[in-house]
Amino acid sequence: MIQLRDVVKTYNRGRENELEILHGIDLQVWPGEFVAVVGESGSGKTTLMNIIGVLDTPTSGNYLLEGTDVQATSRDEMSAVRNQKIGFVFQNFNLIGRTTAQKNVELPMVYAGIDKKQRAARARALLQMVGMDDRRDHEPNALSGGQKQRVAIARSLANDPAILLCDEPTGALDSKTSRSVMDIFHALHREQHKTILLITHSRTLASECPRVVTVKDGQIVSDKRGGHGYAFE
Repeated sequence: MIQLRDVVKTYNRGRENELEILHGIDLQVWPGEFVAVVGESGSGKTTLMNIIGVLDTPTSGNYLLEGTDVQATSRDEMSAVRNQKIGFVFQNFNLIGRTTAQKNVELPMVYAGIDKKQRAARARALLQMVGMDDRRDHEPNALSGGQKQRVAIARSLANDPAILLCDEPTGALDSKTSRSVMDIFHALHREQHKTILLITHSRTLASECPRVVTVKDGQIVSDKRGGHGYAFE
């Protein structure tokens, strides 16, 4: 589903302050995998996620998403990929203020051209799935951090994407709330067979995932499979 070949990302190319963040990344992710991408701050893991999420493009190398060369697509096509194939969950939720949970979840479907009645019904079903149906008329400022993240997860599923990219999704939450959010991701993986990439600096969270890719100084230094609770290098 995801294939990166010798991907390099350089900022300020050709200038005095040129900085290469990713140094030849090779990565394959198969449909239905739950992969943690773990690394310390500055390791390059967020840059890697931005490329996988079609929010940025490689300086060199190739990125194929479901067999399509992302660099060869137009801006409009890239936008369509982001909207329809990939769901995003961020640490800071990225919900729209003064807009209800229901309308926040509906928004990606508006861009996808889904009619009003259909998107309203799907948004409510998704909010119910994450335990937020009774808060669907609440705006973000009336929700707790955990409730906001549940709404954000529902929104990420609006267009039934094949891939979920989750960037530090529990970083702003307490341990109990983090547990409930991780349980949702595990259920989505187990029951809906979603392909999930969890970007995190937490080795504890990463250890819950069947596969852990460790990024250090812009390179993949470890790629381990085998279930829960294994040791990190």
